[in-house]
Amino acid sequence: MVVPSTTPARQETVTMLLPPPCPGGGAIPTVDMSAPHGRGALSRQVARACAEQGFFRAVNHGVPPAGPAARLDAATSAFFALAAHDKQRAGPPSPLGYGCRSIGFNGDFGELEYLLLHANPAAVAHRASSIDTNDPSRFSSVVNEYVEAVKQLACDILDLLGEGLGLEDPRLFSKLITETDSDSLLRINHYPPSCTVHKLDHDDQCKLKGVARTKAGNGGNPAAGGRIGFGEHSDPQLLSLLRANDVDGLQVLLPDINGKDVWIQVPADSSAYFVNVGDLLQVVTSINLSRRNIIRYIFNYQKNYAL
Repeated sequence: MVVPSTTPARQETVTMLLPPPCPGGGAIPTVDMSAPHGRGALSRQVARACAEQGFFRAVNHGVPPAGPAARLDAATSAFFALAAHDKQRAGPPSPLGYGCRSIGFNGDFGELEYLLLHANPAAVAHRASSIDTNDPSRFSSVVNEYVEAVKQLACDILDLLGEGLGLEDPRLFSKLITETDSDSLLRINHYPPSCTVHKLDHDDQCKLKGVARTKAGNGGNPAAGGRIGFGEHSDPQLLSLLRANDVDGLQVLLPDINGKDVWIQVPADSSAYFVNVGDLLQVVTSINLSRRNIIRYIFNYQKNYAL
């Protein structure tokens, strides 16, 4: 789920390309979740990253890419490879299920199809029969395994944040996502090679209109050939944990050394999770950033997946 940016940042089209991920992370902090310098230092680092950038790269996080993440990649790749009429059985989105988005420049805009699932076993099982008709329980098992692993990571991050902020109960935030009525969601975005996608509302299909593009260019700038996979937006919830395959495209709006907001290309790293502070967390922690935390997804590639 996303909240459209109220003040689209199209006035700046400069894209800052970062070097491959390394300790320190350049403008984007890298947080080593294995706590090499002790838990106290790690909690302070998490709190600082949330307050200063609102976006950081988590490594050594305990979710092995060859485990639950790889199994979910395989299951969702198989679904998105189905014929359009087969995928439509899992839609239309309400807002959960299968769908696509194309909503103009002031909101979510771009070329993608997606699965949006409520992150609890009962809801997953309800949807699984329309996603994997051959073996719904297999799909449910894969999704639930992944959700539990990532939910634990989210709890770890929120607990560290609570410790870093000196809360009397450091688990205050994580309790919000471990409760049975939590509204946590799993969203899998697929950016297909064609500008034609099937829309699951009153039409059988639609062609995306007004896609910002020119002839092929630098791969990260929509004014120079990149396609808008998912338009600029902030996330309304506590945290978003983002993971993509090995193709670049994720960008975050951060200030450069002169204080001017520019789009920073986040280096692809399928072994890491990128943590984005949501609007709700800023409210409940009184973390005040000089801007709303804005991200987007630009791509030039045949296909890409982001979770």
